[in-house]
Amino acid sequence: MRFYDLCPVHCTWVVFTPTPQEQAAFSSSGILGDFVVQYDVAMPDVAGDVQIYNGYFVHYFAPRGLPPMQKNVVFVIDVSGSMHGTKMKQTKKAMHIILSDLHPDDCFNIVTFSDTVHVWKAERSIPATAHNIRSAKDYVHRMEADGWTDINKALLEAASVLTQGMPELSPRRIPLLIFLTDGEPTAGVTSGTRILANIRQALGGSVSLFGLAFGDDADYGLLRRLALENRGVARRIYEDADAALQLAGFYDEIASPLLYDVALSYRDGAELTRTLFPHYFQGAELVVAGRLAPGATELHVEAAGHGHTRQLRLENDISANATEAAPFGCSPDLGQIGRFVQRLWAYFTIQELLQARFHSNDTAARRLLTEKATNLSLKYNFVTPVTSLVVVKPEEEERTTARAMPGAPGTPLVTMAAHRDGWGRGQTGSPLPLLHSLLCLAVDGDPHFVARLPGSPETLCFTLDGHPGDVLQLVTDPRSGLSVHAHLVGAPPWPGSADRPRTYLDTITVRVGPPRLRYVITVTLQGVELQGEGALDLPFDRPAWVSRPRLGVRVGPGTNVTLQLGAGLEFVVQRHRYGHPSPLQRDHLGFYVLDGSGLSAQARGLLGQFQNADIRLQPSAGERPARLQRGGATVPATRVTKLLKDSPLPAHHAPCWLVKGSNMEALLGGAYGAFVVPHPQEV
Repeated sequence: MRFYDLCPVHCTWVVFTPTPQEQAAFSSSGILGDFVVQYDVAMPDVAGDVQIYNGYFVHYFAPRGLPPMQKNVVFVIDVSGSMHGTKMKQTKKAMHIILSDLHPDDCFNIVTFSDTVHVWKAERSIPATAHNIRSAKDYVHRMEADGWTDINKALLEAASVLTQGMPELSPRRIPLLIFLTDGEPTAGVTSGTRILANIRQALGGSVSLFGLAFGDDADYGLLRRLALENRGVARRIYEDADAALQLAGFYDEIASPLLYDVALSYRDGAELTRTLFPHYFQGAELVVAGRLAPGATELHVEAAGHGHTRQLRLENDISANATEAAPFGCSPDLGQIGRFVQRLWAYFTIQELLQARFHSNDTAARRLLTEKATNLSLKYNFVTPVTSLVVVKPEEEERTTARAMPGAPGTPLVTMAAHRDGWGRGQTGSPLPLLHSLLCLAVDGDPHFVARLPGSPETLCFTLDGHPGDVLQLVTDPRSGLSVHAHLVGAPPWPGSADRPRTYLDTITVRVGPPRLRYVITVTLQGVELQGEGALDLPFDRPAWVSRPRLGVRVGPGTNVTLQLGAGLEFVVQRHRYGHPSPLQRDHLGFYVLDGSGLSAQARGLLGQFQNADIRLQPSAGERPARLQRGGATVPATRVTKLLKDSPLPAHHAPCWLVKGSNMEALLGGAYGAFVVPHPQEV
């Protein structure tokens, strides 16, 4: 490894080029792993580094030499049935690492929960002595997964532990609540709005809550809101082989608090990004960007925060001319440097606009925040949740035009597109579907249904507890002779919940056309069987395209089957397979309507009826549920943020209106049995 100082103090290149012989000497497979370079930046000013270019500034605040503060940390660990197997093993491994890293002056406690809650030391947190650490590790080792998930009760118990112990702890310890769960609230209080209000009141604005969403089924939206409202952050933990390292690594980031209630202020600064921070942790850096007021020649910086034994207060005056003349990075182009600082300001501003949008419950405010974030994202070419990076490969007849654009002949054209009305538009002028905005009908998982309310941007979500062996009517339309049926396969129940069945889709059968000209497409976990004008078997491992009159079937790439059934009818079936399934997981199928505009007003079925249904949302004030009205039926609906699988794209967290149980039957216009095919073999 070689280091090159290209620009003294300001720029270093790191080059790692092992020869084939050096790689072979490491192992027979060569060098496999992440290339990690750890570095630090010299900051001669204790108030941090400030850079000013073209009227924009960025302040990196990272004071050195501060003693770490003691902390009082409570670990809240989900031990419900869904944590069974690998997740529990990884959690135990991570907790053993974390407990070993506790400082002897810290205090700690452990709360485990499913549909019941257990506090390890019921009175209060205890010092992290060697004896107490060994006892805690033994408690963690004996954790077992079972039952449902009562998030509300677990967090209230943890809040009680923290708030009871705080008055007697001296000197002041930073209260931290680290909350790990892999699911949604399924016991006790399950309303996200009520949970947020209860925990906000219990923590009282003095405790920092850090949420860890373990796996794809965790309610990351709820954890993110809990963290945002309680001085913390949320983080996803992915179900990979290194999940234990992810958990331990997150704890390392917050293990050593140096300051709390940090406030940064700037005289002659405008359009500032976030300036108030609940904590400053060792190894971190607080970054603020903004614009200089017109005519300002210097920036006065003030920093204040509470430390281990006293309050920290720093200030300095930074001349705009001095910083613009200073070298920056490896680029001699000062114009490029100025653009970087300006883009950094835009990046942080966009993040804060999106965070404010996520936090807001007001429709008008969300629309305004979305518009501002979209405009900034397009101006500065950032890919965000409100924009897409679009790659358009020029067609043969457009090659002449393409060659006139920057890049080599035939180079894909990269453009930015905003998510507006479900469509983006590239520079070629062709419409580009953005699936998360376009799709409106889907069923996937256990089974979870998603339906866009007709004529509205709002989404309805509901779950049905089916029975293994049942065949469900998803879509029927007598005008086109269309029917879509789904077969349910059973899965093991959650531990302690044997009375609640779990089912998934394992076969989707689509019939279309009049009886004499009917096509039958059957999608299973193995592949596709096509009947009509002969028979074809299309396995998933062989991409294929079949074209027939009024029918197109595409298998692949990957695990998708796309069905085009004439004008305005396009479906996708997606296969989900687990490489290393837990005892509770099952391979299954998902069904998505890409285009349902061809469905007639006679369309019915669990999904088909929503294409042209007259369903109206009646919002309500306060925390009361809204109402959904369809004909003579009016049912309550609660706005929640859930992990939605509403398209063949990866699952994402989004708001939807949740309708439960018998209320859903009223909205559907029939009980569960009304949508079960009585004699599927005769259909």
